[in-house]
Amino acid sequence: MEKLLVKSLLYPVITEPECRHLLADQYAFRPTGSTTSALISIFHQITNLLQEHDYVHLISLDFSKAFDSVRHYSLVSKLAEFALPDCFYN
Repeated sequence: MEKLLVKSLLYPVITEPECRHLLADQYAFRPTGSTTSALISIFHQITNLLQEHDYVHLISLDFSKAFDSVRHYSLVSKLAEFALPDCFYN
C-alpha cells in the first residue's frame, strides 16, 4: 500500500516544477534518493560550515522503525479520515 501511495500521490508532487524547491534536500521516497546521497550531502554541508565556524551542531533522528510499532487499526482509522480514493484505503 505504501508503494502505491508514494507512486501515485507523492512522486507527482515531487516532480512538479513549482514544488521541487520544497523537497530539494529530501532523499527518502524519491526515485533517485538513497542513504548514500543523503550522507554525502550532510558531510558536504558540515565540511563547508566547519571552514567558516569552529564547531557545528548536528541533530539526527532515525524514523526507520517508527511505524513498526503502530497498531494497524489505529493507523487505518486515521487514514479513513482523509479524502483518499477508496482503492488506497482498501
